[in-house]
Amino acid sequence: MGIIMQVLQLLPALIAAIKAVEDAIPGSGKGEQKLEAIRQILITVDDSVGAIWPKIQAVIGVVVNLLNTTGVFKK
Repeated sequence: MGIIMQVLQLLPALIAAIKAVEDAIPGSGKGEQKLEAIRQILITVDDSVGAIWPKIQAVIGVVVNLLNTTGVFKK
């Protein structure tokens, strides 16, 4: 249950980071670089994020997919 709470508490910040990176580097085909940028930012702020990165990465995938399919991110 602890990891769930950690990731859910990060969710608003993750969404903001995803949108900020997308605004800075719009378009498709750069997903790996965008994801790596978010990982580096999070680890720079708090290196303990590395321990739960696989879960965070999966959540980012869900959020990006939602933003893509709902048209928030334009391709």
